[in-house]
Amino acid sequence: FPPGPNYGGDAHFDGDETWTSSSKGYNLFLVAAHEFGHSLGLDHSKDPGALMFPIYTYSGKSQFMLPDEDVQGTQSLYGPGDEDPYSKHPKTPDKCDPSLSLDAITSLRGETLIFKDRFFWRLHPQQVEAELFLTKSFWPEL
Repeated sequence: FPPGPNYGGDAHFDGDETWTSSSKGYNLFLVAAHEFGHSLGLDHSKDPGALMFPIYTYSGKSQFMLPDEDVQGTQSLYGPGDEDPYSKHPKTPDKCDPSLSLDAITSLRGETLIFKDRFFWRLHPQQVEAELFLTKSFWPEL
């Protein structure tokens, strides 16, 4: 829960969920990190690559690095630290960036898929804008 009256930033875990260290059930590491973000005062993010996005995509704990969106959100509340032990936090690509270089473009079942780093945009012919996703949310083994 975010800090507020009667809560004070509590994180709540119970036996109603199946907690795991893998992609089966609820991944305790990712859910706990997300909930601790709320405890620190972070709201949900609209960035699908952020830890604070409402729906998580499994990534192994050894592969996890706090995304830039979450670092920026935390630093906006508490200020930057003296030094950053991780100088490169993964950033979500901006489709309007004129210097953006793409990794691959393909079509699948009438949709156009545009890949960049750990993300892809999905454009359906009947949609005006492409929607951004984490690649692992569609292809977990990649």
